[in-house]
Amino acid sequence: MKRKYKTLMIMPYLPLQGEIRFNGLSLWSYKKLGTKIITDVALRTHLDKLIDCYQFYKGSKIQNPSIISTDLVDFPNPSRKTILKIEALKNILLVLGILENNNWSFITSDNFEVFYQRFNVGDDGLATQGGAIHRISAGGYKIGDIAFTKPDYVNIPLSFKTDANIFSALADCTVSSTKDKEKSRVIQSLSPLFVAYRNSHEQSWQSRILLLIMAFELLFGETERKNFRKNIQTYSRLGERKPLKTHKYPIIIETKNGIVTKEEQLTLNQIWAEEFYKLRNRIIHGDTVYSDDFIFRDLVKVTKPREPHFYIAVNFFIVCLLNKLREIGFNNVEHFIINPDAPKVYGGKIISGIKDELFKIESLTLYDALVNNFKGN
Repeated sequence: MKRKYKTLMIMPYLPLQGEIRFNGLSLWSYKKLGTKIITDVALRTHLDKLIDCYQFYKGSKIQNPSIISTDLVDFPNPSRKTILKIEALKNILLVLGILENNNWSFITSDNFEVFYQRFNVGDDGLATQGGAIHRISAGGYKIGDIAFTKPDYVNIPLSFKTDANIFSALADCTVSSTKDKEKSRVIQSLSPLFVAYRNSHEQSWQSRILLLIMAFELLFGETERKNFRKNIQTYSRLGERKPLKTHKYPIIIETKNGIVTKEEQLTLNQIWAEEFYKLRNRIIHGDTVYSDDFIFRDLVKVTKPREPHFYIAVNFFIVCLLNKLREIGFNNVEHFIINPDAPKVYGGKIISGIKDELFKIESLTLYDALVNNFKGN
């Protein structure tokens, strides 16, 4: 009789308290819901043994991994369509994870990596599948003899929370992306963010910068430095009535006839955008880029803090993404802006772990509610 192999799809480094449903997929806590969702005792007993293979370096087992299943909780081999849905879900969950970060529980793309394991119930053999450029299937493993060890650079938080409104908006954009260009841009912009936000040292800072630029340009639907300054200003301040201070700032342009410098009145948000895009150009053109170049500094010494471009860029991208969602009709998404003029922010987010950030994420949700209440009266 021919064996009917199954495939376990597991996120071992993402702890959930319940279940997340997305476009025909279900992501759920094996610890909390395993006995409820999997009624076949033989299948559940076998999965217990498979999941015990995911361990820390010292051999202790990872306690609360997450499982992905379709409507068929019998764990059939995933179709290409299912795998594409999983990739979209990973990108969305990262955005939610970044927003929930704090100084003691950081989440990166690594928490959403999915491991695929082929198995046959009652057989102690198992096989793994991996690779993107060249697919590799490795077999000959036996339950009890093999351990899949968590890398040191992956942090497992105590829990994972989601913002229901943001999740709903991004899920809607995913389903509607083939018919709506704006929603398609939102979803496409998430993939380069996911790759840039890995915690492994294997990813260079040059590649992270270029990936973030790609994410911004996909989100905005425009390229070029001038457009980048414009869009950063627009979407990092969308819905805010109080303008930022402006500063006279040199714009350096290389032409066929040499270097031309002109001055423009720019906000601090635009000044960062100018310097970040110049860093992008240096990398693209093959110029020598030193470690200090990845730290933001302006040409007229308006700013004092010296913060890494990467963390500033992530702040801006998350805020611009959420404001883009609000612009295209998702008004329930929480309203954030980037406000470098504020001395101290209440109700904001610190997602980089850097205290007293210059480019602070400020929440306007309470302010909006008060304004709307005032208008209603």
